[in-house]
Amino acid sequence: MKLYKKILLGAAFVSLTASCTDGFEEMNVNPNQPGTATSAQLLATAQYNFATNIGDAWNNGRMGMYYSQYWASTYYADESRYQIREGSNNTMWNDFYANVLRELVEAQKIEMEKQVVGYENRVAIAEIMKVLTFHYLSDIYGGPIPYTEAINDEIATPVYDKGPEVYKGLLSTLEAQIAILDASKPGFSSGDVIYGGNVAKWKKFANSLRLRIALRMIDVNQADAVTAIQKSLDPANGGLISSNADNAMFTWLSGAPNNNPLNQAYKTRVDFAVSEPLVEYLKKYNDPRLAVYADPLNNKGTAILDAAGNKQYVGEVYGLDGSSGTSNGDSKVVSLPSDYLIGATAPTTILDYAEVEFMLAEIAARNLSVGLEGTAAEHYANGIKASFDFAGLSNADYVAYLANVPYVATNLETALDAIGSQKWIAMYGQGIQAWFERLRLDFEDPYTDEEIFALPADGSLDPEVTTVPFRMSYPVIEGSLNSENYKDAVAVFGTNSKGAKAWWDVK
Repeated sequence: MKLYKKILLGAAFVSLTASCTDGFEEMNVNPNQPGTATSAQLLATAQYNFATNIGDAWNNGRMGMYYSQYWASTYYADESRYQIREGSNNTMWNDFYANVLRELVEAQKIEMEKQVVGYENRVAIAEIMKVLTFHYLSDIYGGPIPYTEAINDEIATPVYDKGPEVYKGLLSTLEAQIAILDASKPGFSSGDVIYGGNVAKWKKFANSLRLRIALRMIDVNQADAVTAIQKSLDPANGGLISSNADNAMFTWLSGAPNNNPLNQAYKTRVDFAVSEPLVEYLKKYNDPRLAVYADPLNNKGTAILDAAGNKQYVGEVYGLDGSSGTSNGDSKVVSLPSDYLIGATAPTTILDYAEVEFMLAEIAARNLSVGLEGTAAEHYANGIKASFDFAGLSNADYVAYLANVPYVATNLETALDAIGSQKWIAMYGQGIQAWFERLRLDFEDPYTDEEIFALPADGSLDPEVTTVPFRMSYPVIEGSLNSENYKDAVAVFGTNSKGAKAWWDVK
């Protein structure tokens, strides 16, 4: 197997987590001789690589967290002004294919060969992880990606399936895997960091992921989106994520190399501060999550108080040129991210209860005939409550805040402004997904009609992007390695620009 180096990574992670995470087993690998990986080890490695790829300082910090304007750069501002590093882009693409999808395929092969009791569940769980990975890839790059011919050793130059075709395949695959999952049979007894082998929770996750995919495409294919939503809402299919206990998260350990990758990045550099747009919007409606998401101004850990004795929170101006007065990460000048997101063991969230409730609020606001119980206002409030609960805030805090931001719905546009703005706040940390929702919902302040997001203060460095990138450009090396198929994919957009919209982004 050509996975030896990756097996070692998975072995290290599983071994380190064995003492504190239920279901993990210790591994002994002879460093002088390739070992034989188990499906559990391959799954753990795939989940680790996936969580790293969507949660690290490059793809999350310098792409997702910038494009969703949760964070701003403290001195090296090129990415926040939309000039990317091509090497990082290529690494992101390769990691999804080679270090996540490949390992999931190999895990499935092992399960299919051995066919130990419950293997159908384990193959299905790996398949759902593959859907999740392809979903990220397709949305990041705007639609067309190698999909049906990907991860095939017989095909060196896979075709790029168009965005609608990828989505059709993802929804079909999820439907099949949800039907296969059987909670009366075992899942993974080890290696599943996300759900510890809990088959029922994987079923809830798959239904919730189907809901996300359906809503992402609803403005361009409402008929198929509604069908998918109906299936996810059908209790016979296993239900949705219905509490924070069901959240799909990758939990990190306290020590390197298995601590949160953002935590590791902050040990040597302070490249990010909480952005001014986020800080000011949270202040505007007296949102207590500000004190959870951000650290106050401080001098070596001692809070700097204002004249009234209150802690101060100041966001970094978004998109400043490094020469024009950025903070350089000085905690006396700007608020830095708190341990809520960059703590050593802070989890990487993949899909959570708050997001599900905001999706349900949107479904209700659109008046879709899908058998949903509850009003848009009720699900909107549930989404805020779920966020407050996860942040460790009190019910009194929630009640007071909800009075400041009541659900408004004079029309669908204002309803989506209300839902989108609160969904954005609740998804803090999930930079990539929040970026997509910013694009799809194109929301503003529902009470004032003011813009929430700012243009880069010192302008965009990409002449084809003014407000925010709509997609990531394909890695340049694809033009050499998979030339003809790459050209076909670029032709869909007419350009390989970050300024070309994803197929589902019609606002």
